[in-house]
Amino acid sequence: MSVATSARGHNASSPPVIAAGFGARGHRVQFYEDESFLVKAVARLIGDGLGGGDAGVIIATAPHLREIENLLIAGVPDLDALRKGGQYVALDAVDVLSEFMAGEMPDQTRFKSSVGEVIRRAALASPRGYVRAYGEMVSVLWSEGKRDATLALEDLWNDILRAHQVSLCCGYSLNDFSADTDGEVLLKVCAKHALMAPAESYTELATEQERLNSIIHLQQQAKALEVESAGRKQAERALNLRERELTDFLENAAEGLHRVGADGRIVWANAVQLRMLGYSAEEYVGSPLATLFERPEVFEEFWRRLTQGEVVYDFPAALRCKDGAVKQVLIHSSILWEEGKFIYTRCFIRDVSDRVRLEGELERRHAEPAQADRQRNEFLAMLGHELRNPLSAVLNALTTARRNEAGAEPSVEIAWRQAGQLARLVDDLLDIGRITQGRISLRKKPVLLGRIVEQAADDARFLVQARRHDLMLSIEPDIRVEADPARLCQVVFNLIDNAAKYTAPGGRIDVTVRSTGQEAIVCVRDTGVGIAGDMLPHVFDLFAQAESTLDRSYSGLGLGLTLVKRLVEMHDGRVAVRSDGIGRGAEFELSLPMLPSSNSNAQALAELAPQASQAARVLIVEDNPDVCETLVMLLESFGHSAEAVEDGLSAIKSVDAGVYDAMLVDIGLPGLDGYEVARRIRALPHTESMILIALTGYGRDEDRRRALSAGFNHHLTKPVDVDRLQSILARKQK
Repeated sequence: MSVATSARGHNASSPPVIAAGFGARGHRVQFYEDESFLVKAVARLIGDGLGGGDAGVIIATAPHLREIENLLIAGVPDLDALRKGGQYVALDAVDVLSEFMAGEMPDQTRFKSSVGEVIRRAALASPRGYVRAYGEMVSVLWSEGKRDATLALEDLWNDILRAHQVSLCCGYSLNDFSADTDGEVLLKVCAKHALMAPAESYTELATEQERLNSIIHLQQQAKALEVESAGRKQAERALNLRERELTDFLENAAEGLHRVGADGRIVWANAVQLRMLGYSAEEYVGSPLATLFERPEVFEEFWRRLTQGEVVYDFPAALRCKDGAVKQVLIHSSILWEEGKFIYTRCFIRDVSDRVRLEGELERRHAEPAQADRQRNEFLAMLGHELRNPLSAVLNALTTARRNEAGAEPSVEIAWRQAGQLARLVDDLLDIGRITQGRISLRKKPVLLGRIVEQAADDARFLVQARRHDLMLSIEPDIRVEADPARLCQVVFNLIDNAAKYTAPGGRIDVTVRSTGQEAIVCVRDTGVGIAGDMLPHVFDLFAQAESTLDRSYSGLGLGLTLVKRLVEMHDGRVAVRSDGIGRGAEFELSLPMLPSSNSNAQALAELAPQASQAARVLIVEDNPDVCETLVMLLESFGHSAEAVEDGLSAIKSVDAGVYDAMLVDIGLPGLDGYEVARRIRALPHTESMILIALTGYGRDEDRRRALSAGFNHHLTKPVDVDRLQSILARKQK
């Protein structure tokens, strides 16, 4: 049976050439000018084969596949049965290409396992073991400009033909060889095939004289073309406007493109744009652009900017797909105007849905740790508050006991030292959270570095004495730096504490303070366990610790040195560590910028001088009975007069009725909180000179700022720094 009849000469409905010898085994190529000619030729080749008992395999683009099958159905009534039996196979060329392409080139192994397997199975289904096949994959690659890949694929087909009885036909459009330079490539294509069939415009010639006449005629045409090429410049000028228009549209062909008329309707779209939104050209072209926008107000803004003459770059929008999904896109668009008339607008559309989704995911993931940080900070603040209240009561009581009893019992001394150590651990834990978040601020002023070091050494002396170390100080006098005294004291204390902790009992710790003229140097050297070379770069890392033994003789939380480094850097300084290895001790050296010696520092340095003790009348506002009672005892041990109330209203009544030099106010009070108490106290007429001190378990920077803005002069955390409190009360100044 046959789906087309043979005819002499060109006939668009009956291709004559492909029937001549194309049923025999081998690799043939059919050139064509009109696609309908190719479709009919392929349908005849496959239809004749199926009618004679051969297998038929068609690998074509979707449009060609539909047209070929429509012709086959008319001429092969049992096509569905042949399909089910495997004797007829129809595949999409683009899908098959994706199975064996490796980047820009076909892969031989993949080709054999995909196309080769299709041919093998079809041959088995054929009663004669013979296959007629049409492959359009080379045409797809050629149309994409992949010349090397096309020729390589023809070689792979030839390998298949050597292994099976196959009559293979490939099709090439002559329109793809219209350039002057395509002649050489055309010969290469022909060389890959056993038989070449000219396009449909060719007329079969019966005699030698007819063939010679045809050759002479072709020579004449070639000469005419040469003459015509001389006038190419004139033709190029005539086509220049059209060429610029096409270049404008195709310059970014990898993106979606469409053209919209002055009435807001789409007049053209490329394949990328159609695939992006899932429409066919018939469905897409002619529809109003506004209906694609998910939000009408976004379209209105887009159209307003365009019609006002603006070139719109990266305009973000959400476009509806045919299936109801939404694509996030960026649109670049401008209008083509001719003599002030809106001709159309060109829209280049880039799908950024994946990027928007990833950005949203990144924002969400970024927000998660931020939320976790907030929750952690809130937890640490509450933890600090809950720990500081009982610690405050314990330390107040122990400090009072030590002051009131000469030579306090060893148990009192031990409890006082351990409670103080626990208070420092709580402070370090809360400080590291604030510093790592950049939420701590320094209150710098000119200070004598030696005095800060002496204070830190005195604070750490109980740790040193508990391990029977010798602590030696060597301090060059009159070295001035600009620093936060409390934070700098904390740095030196942590270095001495670290040295004491990692030195076996009976060791030696040397602390020196010297200057280089430009920098002040503090060096803490010990005779302790030393630091391994691989650990040195990580000494200042958060939670970093050398491997410890089960008894944890030399261990800590891994917070102290991290605090040292961060606080020193906040002072525009640096800290370094040296060690000759395990068992050979360690040396920490911190450097700070020095202040020049001048009288302008005298007043600030004078504030560090000891103040003569002056009795003060103090009102304590605290709802924790133990903290309240121990504060009263502590203040009275220093010679102050102290009274206590449990809530804010009682405090306001007491101040309104009496005269006080200072007030210690807890923040977390029942009824009125400490901030409101301060505001109301400051509203009373005779409280301008009264010192208001917030004494609280909340020690964040924002807590301090809030306290000062409410009217407090000072913000102290529990357990109270007795020396600082005494200094404030002794001077009776804000």
